[in-house]
Amino acid sequence: MTLLLSDRALLRAFRNGESWAVEQVYHAYVDQVAGLLRKGFTFMSGGQPAHFRGYGNSWDLECAVQDTFSHAFSPAARQAYDGTNPYGPYLLTIARNQTISRLRRDMREYRRRTALAGEVGLEQPQTPEQHALQLEARQLVDEFRATLDQTQRRFLDLRYLEERNLLETARQLGLSRMKARTLEQKLRKALIRFLAQRGIIGGTGSGPALLMLGLLK
Repeated sequence: MTLLLSDRALLRAFRNGESWAVEQVYHAYVDQVAGLLRKGFTFMSGGQPAHFRGYGNSWDLECAVQDTFSHAFSPAARQAYDGTNPYGPYLLTIARNQTISRLRRDMREYRRRTALAGEVGLEQPQTPEQHALQLEARQLVDEFRATLDQTQRRFLDLRYLEERNLLETARQLGLSRMKARTLEQKLRKALIRFLAQRGIIGGTGSGPALLMLGLLK
C-alpha cells in the first residue's frame, strides 16, 4: 500500500497531526498491524533467534494494536517517517519493536519476581508463556460455556471452577449422583467436540487445549 506516497497532501496533513489524516491512515493500516501481532514473528535476542507466537487473546491483541498506533502517531514518530518509502513497513517495524520491548520488560519483571520469591521462599511466579496459556484457556472456557444450557453452565462452574466434589454439585443442582455423573460425561464429550471443531486439538493438542482438558479430566 502506497497511501502516503501517492497523496502528498495527506502526507503533509498526517505529519502535522491533523485528525482526519491520522484517522485515514489508521483505518488503512490497522488490519496489517493486527495481522502481524496475531500471527507472531521471529526476531533475534542475544544473538539467538526467538519467536513471538502472537496474541491469542483478543483483549491483549487490541491493547497491543492500540499501543502500536499510539507510538506511531506520536509527533516524533510521524516526523521521523521520511515520506519516500512505504509507510506499511515503517509501521510494522514499530509494532515489532514495541512488542519486543514489552516481552523484554515482562521477562525482566519475571526474573525480578523469581529472584524475590527465591529469597523469601515463596512459590515461583508464572513465566510470561504460562500466563499467556492460561489467558487463552480462560477465553476458551468462556466460549465453551456460551454453548451450554443453564444447568450445564451451573454444573461446570460448581464442579470445576469452584472445585466442588460430584456429590455436593449434584445436591446443589437437585440431581441424583447418577444423573450428575452422566452430565459430567456429556460435558467432557462436548468439550472435546468443541476443541476439535475449532481445530485446536488433534493428535497431541495445544497448550490451552490441554489446560482445558485438564479442567474436565
